Amino acid sequence: MNFLLVLVCGLLVGGLPVLWAAVRGRVLRRAVLGGRAVGVPAEVARRAEDGAPAVRGDLWLPGRAGVPVYFVAEDSAVLAVPRGGRVKDVVPLGTGGFRRQSFVRHGAVVYEVPGTGDVLTITVDRPAVEVVTRALTARGGTGAGDDGLRPAWWHRVRVPYLAALLLSGAFLLGLVGAHTFGLGREVTAEVTGTKGGMCRVVWQDPWDPSLTRHARVDCYEGEKAGDPLRIGARPWPMRGEAADLDVLYVTAFGASVLGVAGAGGVLLASWTGARRLRLLREHLRSGGGSVPGRAAGRVVVPRWSWAAGALGLAGLGLLTLAYGFGQPVRAEVTAATEYGCAVAWADPWDGVRRTADVDCGEEARGDLLEISALPWPLRGEAFDRDFTPFVLGIPTAVAFGAALLGVVLRSRRARGIRPLVLTAAPPADPDGDTVETGDTHDPGDVLDRPRLAALARLLHERHALAGGAGKHRPEPDPAAGPWWRSPVLRRVVLASGVAWGALFVLAVTALWSGWWWGTAYRQATDRTERATATVQEFHEEFPLEPWLLPGAVEVRFDTRDGHRVVTDVEYGDPAPAEGDVVEVEYAVGRPSAARITGDPGLGRGLWASGVVAAAALVRLVWCAVSTGRVLRRLLRAARQGEARDFDYLLLPPSGEEPEDKTFLLVLFEPGASRPTATMDAVPAAASLPPEGTLEIRTLPEAPAFAVAWTGGRPVWPSGPLVLLEEGEEEEFLRQYVTALVPPGVALDVPAARG
Repeated sequence: MNFLLVLVCGLLVGGLPVLWAAVRGRVLRRAVLGGRAVGVPAEVARRAEDGAPAVRGDLWLPGRAGVPVYFVAEDSAVLAVPRGGRVKDVVPLGTGGFRRQSFVRHGAVVYEVPGTGDVLTITVDRPAVEVVTRALTARGGTGAGDDGLRPAWWHRVRVPYLAALLLSGAFLLGLVGAHTFGLGREVTAEVTGTKGGMCRVVWQDPWDPSLTRHARVDCYEGEKAGDPLRIGARPWPMRGEAADLDVLYVTAFGASVLGVAGAGGVLLASWTGARRLRLLREHLRSGGGSVPGRAAGRVVVPRWSWAAGALGLAGLGLLTLAYGFGQPVRAEVTAATEYGCAVAWADPWDGVRRTADVDCGEEARGDLLEISALPWPLRGEAFDRDFTPFVLGIPTAVAFGAALLGVVLRSRRARGIRPLVLTAAPPADPDGDTVETGDTHDPGDVLDRPRLAALARLLHERHALAGGAGKHRPEPDPAAGPWWRSPVLRRVVLASGVAWGALFVLAVTALWSGWWWGTAYRQATDRTERATATVQEFHEEFPLEPWLLPGAVEVRFDTRDGHRVVTDVEYGDPAPAEGDVVEVEYAVGRPSAARITGDPGLGRGLWASGVVAAAALVRLVWCAVSTGRVLRRLLRAARQGEARDFDYLLLPPSGEEPEDKTFLLVLFEPGASRPTATMDAVPAAASLPPEGTLEIRTLPEAPAFAVAWTGGRPVWPSGPLVLLEEGEEEEFLRQYVTALVPPGVALDVPAARG
């Protein structure tokens, strides 16, 4: 149950920021449709040959018609972006190397400014992509003024992804703490055994005293069997589970740190956006010219500064709670632990006996130690009054110092806001509307060569924008050495020739069931004896135990020659309880290889693990054999195949489906306008230009096994060569190419000349 709780909380921590982003995107869309101004963080870059770097800032979308979109950079520069242009593409950008839609948190809007031909790449958070696209393509936008820049207060609140993640963690920690220690009951349990920092405890259910509960809780204060221990009994739906009161301290401290850090991120982002909006409005009131900065200067709080400040505030809050609101009491040292002293004292508020682990010097068992008993919400925790204030105070002071240092280093005198020149001023048509460039109509069949060439160029640009056009090592000539000299072939063999999933399943199965097979082997090859054993410890059950896979208990028994053996044995359903007496059968040569007599658990585990291991082995062999067969034919085609020249177009994977890694080579007879064949290529083909000429080498007896050749180097395929001789194959290519065109994006297809 505890494992399921941690799993659910982990999923919620990752899912709540995504839910908040979706809600935020819906709110922004409603605001734009309702004619209200909104602002979003953005990065703007000019698509030029020199690769100008992106500028970070805020993009403000006024609510009044006729007003352009304004971008305010971090250094207070302002760019007026005219509306009514054409969105050439929208590219989803992943984070940390992930390109799946669930990991995509940003989108790049490729916008062509009307009348100038300049192209801007505007990167915003994923929920704001549709809002920005709608605002940019709206007609009009050559006026000026700040009357359309008055967003509602709830549109000024910004929650960055990291802040949302921290707030989600704080919310869930607080929820778990409130459920355990708010709705639960604090009871005194009896320790029945200890092992590795865990205590087995027994207590009477506070809601039904006729029930006796058993559980495991953390304990680090030298508890031993028979000691009383204050625990928190959890209510429904975790009835019967318990938590040590130290969990309250960890939960409260963690929730406070995460909450303060997340709230600081929200305040910082919102304050930064409000400051830039105020500067933009002053800029527009001055007629769009430069505005002198204030002599007082500008305070900049970097992210690591507010993170350090959050830690400092958490430490200061803990010190204030412990030594400002805590009660000084005299506690008795009950044991010396690894981390300090275990102490016991009478609670100053209700007289209940409390225990905790505190820092101490040379105190021994029975000495008195002055401590500070913490009040709610950390009731039951304590700190010593001599050493701990310095231990907490020094990191708190260092955190505050780091926060202040970041502010001092980054803050500077305010600079005057000025226009940011990225594009030229757009010309206006006689009717007052901006001039729109480019042909937005794509005539003809989707398989016509001009249309495919335009699509290849578009996909090539968006693939490079999304970071997919990396550098690749040149391929060696396969006729000049063994195949493993090729980095592409090595990756292909490792990817398809080795079934990594089956290998992982086989490794996990071996680790999980290896001792089952060891026990079965020992008992099958050695003489066995029987003995009476006592169950000492019941191990935690995992999923599928014990009805499909066997569980395990620790038993103790004496062999016929008088040796005492403590070992784990398997069991099936029903499970034995701690203290039960069972009959075991053990191998004389190795008594630790034992099983419960007549219990089906071991046999069931052997069957289940054997079937899984056999399936994994079959999968491994099948992948190795099939990949070896394909590799031999490809090498024959590359070394001895018949060669023909073709024109080609390279279609990278569309950004709308970032999990698709297929590069498609569309082949044409020289000078032809319709494709002849297609072939999937490995990602290394991204280094090829979007169109050109190459050589195809095939085997006469197996034409599907083909290798492209260009510049004296092979381009290895990831699929067979497909000839477009049948109508079904051509229709499939037509559907595939149609799906590659990003929705709402027009291709730059050259107009036919008479």
